[in-house]
Amino acid sequence: MLEDYKRSAMSLSLGQIILRVEDPGTPVVWLDPSVPESLWASLPAALQRAGYSVLNLDGSTPITDVATLLERFNSVGPELPFFGTDLSALRQGLLRLPNDSHKGWAILFPGPELLRQNDEGAFEELLEILEFIHESRYEIHQRMFKLIVRD
Repeated sequence: MLEDYKRSAMSLSLGQIILRVEDPGTPVVWLDPSVPESLWASLPAALQRAGYSVLNLDGSTPITDVATLLERFNSVGPELPFFGTDLSALRQGLLRLPNDSHKGWAILFPGPELLRQNDEGAFEELLEILEFIHESRYEIHQRMFKLIVRD
């Protein structure tokens, strides 16, 4: 009975996150750092079931600066068409992602702490880029482009 309650509470939490992702007015979905790891682990599959393509920036090493951020983006999906060493190249590559998913794209960034500590300007620029892409894609294609991040 306790296991059923835990599963129910987890699915409700996943459902609440998905509802926040589906709100076109919020390009960035901020989640509390206390969100359990099990929920983060379940989130990519839940987003895919909801119709999103997912880029998960989680990895074995933390993202500490622009170089590691770009490396991570390069490693998360073979379809990511960007080349370069700065955030403007990332912006152009993300704009070229296909619009073939039903609802759009979701980018999971569960560990932004070191990037924010080491280069808050780069983190803020990343947010601006992703917000711009979300607004553009939603206006043109009615598809989302969301960042889901712990804060």
